[in-house]
Amino acid sequence: MNTDTTPLRAIIVTPEQAPQIKPFGLDMKVLLSYEASRGATSVLLAWHKAGEGPPDHVHFSQEEMFFIVAGTYEVTVADQTTTVGHGSLVFIPRNTVHRFRNIGETTGCMLDWTLPGGQDRYFRAIAELSADGSFNNAKVQEISSQFDTNFVAAR
Repeated sequence: MNTDTTPLRAIIVTPEQAPQIKPFGLDMKVLLSYEASRGATSVLLAWHKAGEGPPDHVHFSQEEMFFIVAGTYEVTVADQTTTVGHGSLVFIPRNTVHRFRNIGETTGCMLDWTLPGGQDRYFRAIAELSADGSFNNAKVQEISSQFDTNFVAAR
């Protein structure tokens, strides 16, 4: 539990100022970190090449939202699959299995919010595995479990 009572600081971050990370080989920028919001939220800007996207997964302790900035994605939330593009918002309640994939022919881009925050810490940890050469399935599973990203068997 955060006991810091000082007021939160206003933050303005341009894409050029946002720290870059590269988890799972993806290009991402951290627009708002868990730490900067004291855990309330985190916001990532992520680019996905044609065909890229995660398999089915679920978060038990956070909601997640995607806002499509560019491209065309196929998004599955629970048993509903929809094609979404620029300007679309996807809200995923906790405990809901979901996945997405860039089905366009060009690189897509989305904003990814989590409430409370934490996805930035997850993706930073995964990026660090890749950077130091220790990337392997066992470590990815350990980090995924630590940060409430739970992959489920393909349906």
